[in-house]
Amino acid sequence: MSIKKNLLEIESSRLELIEKSINSSSNFLRLSLYHNYFEKVLSLNDTNIQEAFLAEFIEDYINCICKFEVWGVEPDSTKIIIEVLKRISQLKIVNNYSDEIKYEITRIEEQKEKLKLILDGNEFQSEKSAKAFFPLIDNEAPYEFYGIVDSITVKISKASDGDKFIIVPSETEIEKRIAEQCTQSWLLALTLLKRYVKAPYKFHEVIICFDRKMGFYEGNSLGIALTLSFLQSLLNFYNPSYLINIKSQSAFTGGVLKSGEVLCTSEEIIKRKVAAVFFSEINTFVFPKCEETYAYFSLTQLKQKYPKRKLKLIPVEDINDVLNRRDVVDIKKQKFVVRSGKFIKKNWISAVATVLLAILFAYLFVMDFDDNPAILKAEGGVLYVKNKNGKVLWTKKVDIGQKDILNQKSLDLLFRLIDIDDDGNNEVLITNEIASDISINKSRWELNCYNKNNQKVWSFYFADSVSSEREILEPYYSISLIDTLNFSNQKSLFLISTNSASFSSAIYRIDLKTGQRLPGTLWCSGHTYEALIKDLNYDGKKDILAIGVDNGFEQQVVFAYTIDTLTKVRPSIDEYLINNFPIADFISYIRLTKTDYSKYINLRIPGIKIGSLTDDTSEKVYRFIIQTDFDTNKYFIWIKLNYNLKDIDFIVDNQFRILRDSLVAKGKLNSPYTDTKEYKEILKNNILYWKDGKWVKASDI
Repeated sequence: MSIKKNLLEIESSRLELIEKSINSSSNFLRLSLYHNYFEKVLSLNDTNIQEAFLAEFIEDYINCICKFEVWGVEPDSTKIIIEVLKRISQLKIVNNYSDEIKYEITRIEEQKEKLKLILDGNEFQSEKSAKAFFPLIDNEAPYEFYGIVDSITVKISKASDGDKFIIVPSETEIEKRIAEQCTQSWLLALTLLKRYVKAPYKFHEVIICFDRKMGFYEGNSLGIALTLSFLQSLLNFYNPSYLINIKSQSAFTGGVLKSGEVLCTSEEIIKRKVAAVFFSEINTFVFPKCEETYAYFSLTQLKQKYPKRKLKLIPVEDINDVLNRRDVVDIKKQKFVVRSGKFIKKNWISAVATVLLAILFAYLFVMDFDDNPAILKAEGGVLYVKNKNGKVLWTKKVDIGQKDILNQKSLDLLFRLIDIDDDGNNEVLITNEIASDISINKSRWELNCYNKNNQKVWSFYFADSVSSEREILEPYYSISLIDTLNFSNQKSLFLISTNSASFSSAIYRIDLKTGQRLPGTLWCSGHTYEALIKDLNYDGKKDILAIGVDNGFEQQVVFAYTIDTLTKVRPSIDEYLINNFPIADFISYIRLTKTDYSKYINLRIPGIKIGSLTDDTSEKVYRFIIQTDFDTNKYFIWIKLNYNLKDIDFIVDNQFRILRDSLVAKGKLNSPYTDTKEYKEILKNNILYWKDGKWVKASDI
């Protein structure tokens, strides 16, 4: 290509860059535009051309670099930014900026290394103050720049003639975009304030500062963060008996109405926000429950590349769901001396008082007498029981794998915090504790209940002996937790036990206060993975929806039944059917299709991903993940089961699609290709439903 043609192309790119960068307020977009342009110029390896076509942009480019942070950005994109910046640093035209560029390279690389450690599962105590963080999407930015995580600082003072909001940055357009949400959040915060302050002032002046000052705030999705910031600042201003502190490294999204209802955003936005938070220092993300499926889907996709990243997702329906979570918001009664100290400091500032209060605050900061368990965290085979401030109260050795540690829903199956006697103190339920006494039968799991002082309240193990035509099933059972329910005038805990040595499993209940077995058991001829309790058919009675496998049919199954006090069995083939109990009545019992790929690799019984069962109230479907391969972490399909417990849809994972399509292309599996309507119809048409004592297709129901 001639030099003249090169120069004409670069000049055209230069004019395009000027036009797009002038009209954009997005730092991400401008940075991306500069990199694309710079790479074209640098590729010519001509010093004169480089100086002629780059000099005018260097100052603004460095300003963009100074504003750039790695948080919310795909690491591969950050790597490219660093590489281009290093090449620019070698040019003579940036000699005046050499120290600044060296500093920025070091800063970005340090952030990039910290993000890498976070993605590898390491945890850091954030240096940032505990504020309400929220993900912010830059709609102009390229997709790999998912967004930023911003925070809000609120200052409140008394006003005399009406509420006044001052927003920083103060562009008129920004104020118009968020004015309605500010009003809704403020009214909600005032309503919540009345729980703690009887007679607040009539009017307030409120300064709202967006700490990153990015300038593209819009919509209502910062409603939760605004409401919490308002309430926290109001309580600090009035200094009542109770204060609210937002836990560090927590982020929030979702608009709120003055009634407290949390509003949805959209599928695309929540997926990008999960990604923005995923590539940040945040470890807890609160979002609208109506978008739970999309959020967990996005998290699952991201974890395929970064499986060790620890990010807890918390879906909520209203503001009280947020305030009731002690792992997100700490509502704490102030000690009298602390409250008095704040009053003195606010109203009578003197050197003596300041010194005395500093000593007092330091003492109170060090001392933490709260002994109520509020947080459970598993790491390295140890369960840490902590109070709401993160102080370790006591520990237990537990049998848990790394993949379970990274999945909060899997952890909830193994241990739980529950106040069993309504005394305000949580007990700790642990299903997989490693016994210190070597004489204890290691093939038998126990469910242990401990009080706040690490004293055992009760212990339970499942020891039922049953048989089938093929074998006597020895009582070697694990235990997992479902949920609690007041049933037959007893506070019951529903459990699942699966046979460690064979195929049987059972769903049953025990007395939550005593750990004693209660009547009502469903036996299954295959392992049950997890379940939920809900009124499935709207008849006023609580039901159980469960997912698992059946060894007789060699298929994944989903089934639902009404809770009662009978002992019964789930149907299977004669060889595997549990003996001596009647067949249960089912609201629904479904055998899912085994894929042709599973048959091709001779996988006898495909499994189900533990911790994947969710109730999507917005779309009115139940979702879970079925596995198709021996590798339980790859090649899966999402199942969407309609609330009618009949209609099923399949969402094919990319890795499974690529794998199966390659086998179709090689002629080893029959067409159609995987992520097609035709293939999904094959899967649907082979689903079987239990009706009137026999198996039928959907068309026969």
